[in-house]
Amino acid sequence: MIISHTHKFIFVKSEKTGGTSVEAALSNICHGRDIVTPLGDYPFNRDEDGEWVHKSLNPDGFKQHDDAITIKSQLPADVWDSYYKFSITRNPWDKVVSDFFWQYRQHDFDQPIRRFYHFIGYPYDELKPIRKMFKNFVKGGQWKTNDRFYIINDELCVDYIIRYEHLTEGLREVCKRVGLPELRLPHLKSGMRKRGHHYSVYYDEETRAIVSERHQHDIRLFGYIFETA
Repeated sequence: MIISHTHKFIFVKSEKTGGTSVEAALSNICHGRDIVTPLGDYPFNRDEDGEWVHKSLNPDGFKQHDDAITIKSQLPADVWDSYYKFSITRNPWDKVVSDFFWQYRQHDFDQPIRRFYHFIGYPYDELKPIRKMFKNFVKGGQWKTNDRFYIINDELCVDYIIRYEHLTEGLREVCKRVGLPELRLPHLKSGMRKRGHHYSVYYDEETRAIVSERHQHDIRLFGYIFETA
């Protein structure tokens, strides 16, 4: 999360949307009284070359994923009202899969044993145990929407939303609107979804509907739909 008094913008950092990469890029143009919340020094918070590219400043009690209401309540009204505010959204079905793999990032996903009938033409489903775990994850409600970062009273409370699917272009647009030079976007927290399958392969009709119901704001405001590979 960033509150830049120097450049008069507020970045409300949502979850599983590439926010750490955006925050790292923006942190390096911050200074003075600007607020940039710190990151833990983990390998996934470093860039492709293993370099530390994030600069924290004056956290002042703010946290990485403070929601919009929390940030607003801790700022003078004129700062919240006049600063350029932005956050990031993501296709909700894709985001929930990302949530799942993040929560189970230490888990060694077992594959089904290949039986003799798989070698004579019977379909082999390597994702069967993962789909079962994913279904329990979705039905168990162990995940949240990102509404709290950019929705207050059912309405958008920021000036601009970057789409995760177009992260580089979105950051470029923010820089243009705030009056910053174009910034390099590092790739942090990548590689968590090791199998590389399209998000749709993890869903059935029930889990697809559960995610749809909970993410009505993302679907209404940004037109997200369930895609297939």
